[in-house]
Amino acid sequence: MSRMNFAPRMPTIIVALALTLIGLLGTFGGLLPSLTGMESEVLGAWAFVMATIVLLAGMIFRGI
Repeated sequence: MSRMNFAPRMPTIIVALALTLIGLLGTFGGLLPSLTGMESEVLGAWAFVMATIVLLAGMIFRGI
């Protein structure tokens, strides 16, 4: 039986960590500049969502 999930590679973890730090700065610190009309808190929330998606993709697909 083949494996159904994998461990994310180090570059994937680093990208997710960077997105998490951006999420922390935006959501709790309000330190991100407003881009395209979105406030810092919204950008932070989207960074958290993207970090989750990146890590899940690293677990589902081999080599990511």
